Amino acid sequence: MDRTAWILGIVLLIVGLAIGYFAAGPGAAKTVTQTVTQTVTQTATVPTVTTPPAKEIVVKVGVLLPLSGGSAFDGQEDLRGIQLAALHINQSKYENIKFKIKLVIADTQTKQDVGVTELRRLNQEGVVAILGAYNSAVTYPTAGEAEKIGLPYVVPEAVADRITAQGWKYVFRTCANASKYAYDTLWALSDMAKAKGVEIKTVAYIYENSDFGVFTINGLKNFLNKFFPDAKVVYEESYPAEQVTSMDDMVAKLKAANPDVVFHVAYLKDAVLFVQTMKKLGWYPKAYIGAGAGGQTRVEFIDQLKGDANYVFTQTEWQPDFLTSKSLAKWAWIDEDFKKIHGRSMVGSTALNYVGTYVLAVAIQKALDSGADPNDLVNFRKAIRDALESLKIPAGELPLMPWGVDFTRAPNHQNPEAAVAMAQILGGKFRVVWPLNFAPVEPVLPAPGWGSRS
Repeated sequence: MDRTAWILGIVLLIVGLAIGYFAAGPGAAKTVTQTVTQTVTQTATVPTVTTPPAKEIVVKVGVLLPLSGGSAFDGQEDLRGIQLAALHINQSKYENIKFKIKLVIADTQTKQDVGVTELRRLNQEGVVAILGAYNSAVTYPTAGEAEKIGLPYVVPEAVADRITAQGWKYVFRTCANASKYAYDTLWALSDMAKAKGVEIKTVAYIYENSDFGVFTINGLKNFLNKFFPDAKVVYEESYPAEQVTSMDDMVAKLKAANPDVVFHVAYLKDAVLFVQTMKKLGWYPKAYIGAGAGGQTRVEFIDQLKGDANYVFTQTEWQPDFLTSKSLAKWAWIDEDFKKIHGRSMVGSTALNYVGTYVLAVAIQKALDSGADPNDLVNFRKAIRDALESLKIPAGELPLMPWGVDFTRAPNHQNPEAAVAMAQILGGKFRVVWPLNFAPVEPVLPAPGWGSRS
C-alpha cells in the first residue's frame, strides 16, 4: 500500500509540471531571459569606479628670524610676510604650487651664536630649506653653517655683500645686496636733484657699525663720485645700534659741518633717536636719507615720530603705491589679505619676505616635479638647490615686485634683477618718489627746516 501511494505521488507531480508549463506559454520564459540580459548589459556598460584621493604632500620649511632682542620689531614684521605667503600657498592661491608648507620657526634673539645653534636645531627637525635671517651679521654665519650641512638657504632681506660672495652652493639671495642699495640710493638722489634744480656738494655718512651699516656705506663711498663727481664727504661716524642712548654730540658735529645730505644706515630705535635729536638741536639737511631700507622704512618710525617723520627719504623695496601701476595691480589682493589680518598695509620687508617664501616654494615644487622624494632629505635638499639655480621668474610674474628673479645668470646666487625704489614720508605716509616715471607724487627737495613746517 505504501509503495502504491509513492508511485501515485510521482505521477501526479509530473502531470502538474506539464500543465503549468503549457498554461504559461513560451513568452513568459523569454521575458525572464530579456530582463536578466538587460540588467547584466546595463551594469557592464556603466561600471562604478572609485579613485583614491591624492596624498597631500606637506613640506617643512625652517624660518630663522630675530623675534626677540634688538631687532625683534624687524623680525616680527618679516615673519608676517612669510606667514602670509605660507597661508596663500596652503589655500592653493597659486596653481603652480601644489604642496602644503609647514613653517618651523626659530628665534635668533638677534645673536650670531644663537642663530647658528637654532639653525642646527632646524636641521635636526628635518626642514628642507631655511628662510632668514634679517640681520646680515647673523645671516652670514648661519648661511655658512647651512652650506656645510647642505641645507638650502634663501635670503629674502639681509644685504651684506659678502653673504653671496663666498661661492656657496646652497645660499641664494632674492633681494638686492648692499652695493645695489647704495647704487640705487645715489641714482635716485641724482635724478631727484636734477629734476628739482638742487645742488649736492657735501654729504655725511652716519651708520650703525654691524655688517648692515658698514657694507651699505662702503657701497655709497664706491659710487658717490659716479653720480656727484664734485661732492665731498664732510663728516662720518658709526655707532653700536643696540647700545646708543644719545646722539647729541654726533648731531652737534653734523650741524657744524652742515652737509647737504645725510645718509643714515640705521635700525628703528636709532633712526627715531636721530630725527628727535635733529629737531632738538634745530637742524635739518637738504635731504636726510635712510639708506639700506632699514629703520626709516618701518611703520613704527612714523608712529613714534608723528609729523616729525615728514620729508624723510628712505629706500624702500615695496610700498602700496606700487599697486597703482597696471603691471602690479593684479597683486593687490595680497595686500588686502594682509590688511584684513593686521589692519594696515605691508611694508618693504613684509613684501620681501613674502616674495622670498614664494620663490622657495616654486623651487620646492620644481624639485617635487623632478621626482625627488621629500622623505630622502639629503637628495631632496640637493634637488631644491638645483631647482633654485635654474629658477627664472620674469618681472610681472613675481608677486608684488616690479622686478623678477633670475638665478640662471647669477653664478654667485645674487639675484641680478632685484632693485630698490625711493620713498618719502609725506602727510604721514610713505610715498614712492623714484623712479620718477613710476612715482605717483613728486619729491619735496630740499626739505623744509623745522621752523618752516606747519
